[in-house]
Amino acid sequence: MDLINQFIENYKKKLNFYEMAGHIAARQLESALQAAGIRAMVTSRAKNPVRLKSKVQRRNSRRTVPYKNMREIYEDIADLSGVRVSLYFPGDRDKANSLIADLFTIIETKQFPEQSKPPTYNKRFSGYWANHYRAHMKEEYLDKTQQKYATARIEIQVASVLMHAWSEVEHDLVYKPLSGTLSEEELAIIDELNGLVLAGEIALERLQSAGNERVRSKNATFGSQYELASYLYNYLSNNFRREDIELRMGNIELLFKLLSRLKMNGVKEIEPVLKSVKFEKDRRNISQQIIDQIITGNEKRYQIYRELRIAGETDEVASNAITYFFNQWVPLEHFLNRISHKSSPKTRGAFNINTLKRLDILDKECLNKIVALRKTRNVLIHNIETPEVDDLLEQGNEARDLLVKLAEQFSAPAAAAESAKQTN
Repeated sequence: MDLINQFIENYKKKLNFYEMAGHIAARQLESALQAAGIRAMVTSRAKNPVRLKSKVQRRNSRRTVPYKNMREIYEDIADLSGVRVSLYFPGDRDKANSLIADLFTIIETKQFPEQSKPPTYNKRFSGYWANHYRAHMKEEYLDKTQQKYATARIEIQVASVLMHAWSEVEHDLVYKPLSGTLSEEELAIIDELNGLVLAGEIALERLQSAGNERVRSKNATFGSQYELASYLYNYLSNNFRREDIELRMGNIELLFKLLSRLKMNGVKEIEPVLKSVKFEKDRRNISQQIIDQIITGNEKRYQIYRELRIAGETDEVASNAITYFFNQWVPLEHFLNRISHKSSPKTRGAFNINTLKRLDILDKECLNKIVALRKTRNVLIHNIETPEVDDLLEQGNEARDLLVKLAEQFSAPAAAAESAKQTN
């Protein structure tokens, strides 16, 4: 048996591995796109052995030195496991690019048509428009039973729904002809179809722009996370420089659910919140920063947010400990918001630890405790991890005791001032 046939037989034994790797990557990507408010269809596949054999033979014939072993072939074929992202709107390619960069370890990126090979016939239209990524899944996003799939190299193809459909036709008929070389007339028709697809993409971009314009109205309400995401992209792009913020949108779906529960899913309700958020370049993404601003110091909103976040949680002991921590933290946070605003009226919403430091109204020990408690709060709110139950209970007690101390500290001067007024 020659080397290529040996490789194909070996690949058949690993076919389930590559199918599962693609499936897991596609589900991760589909979930992330939906959460970020990007409309798309995501599919996956492992390379068909028959087509793979033809590809390997074709590549081998073009090499100066033929393949020496199976490892060389595996290294040369990048798309054994493939994921296809079909965007509803071609204008979302850059947004998808940022999301893929966060979710995967990128090995190589190719942009088309810049890197397309020149055709053998005189095309009038520009051909295939897409981004291709060769990547690995990150181990931290895989559970223990899935860790082995992090070694799989995956090709992710991102293009519009229309472009993917056209490229499938061209790919099979032009570059992999199964029924002979196409005539000039057939090639011209495929070229014509490409022109129709490119015109269709222009129409899709106009459709997206029309939708964006609709949700800019002061009276607009958001019917889905996709409309909310569109509004946020436009708002941030128009009010901030790209170099000043990172447009990592995060879980817009969760933000939309929170706004809907609070009856804040309209431009009139969300705009004042956005004006209070600085959108710093920190670990929090856009949705997390907005959520923080909405729920800060409000026990009812914290509770609603937690209900949305922990749906399906089964660890009752941990859940009770988390509830206890927040029951102690929220009144403290509300108090800190008030004294921060009172001492610095220009500040709005959630207190900022740097503002508290500049105001010089708290001692170093208090500030350190607040920093530690705020860190635990962020870890829980943004689902980074779940601390140990004993630690949560202890920190809940610290938040309670700190509030008592601060209430005494700030009420004493107020009482003295009132007494002085009455004496005078």
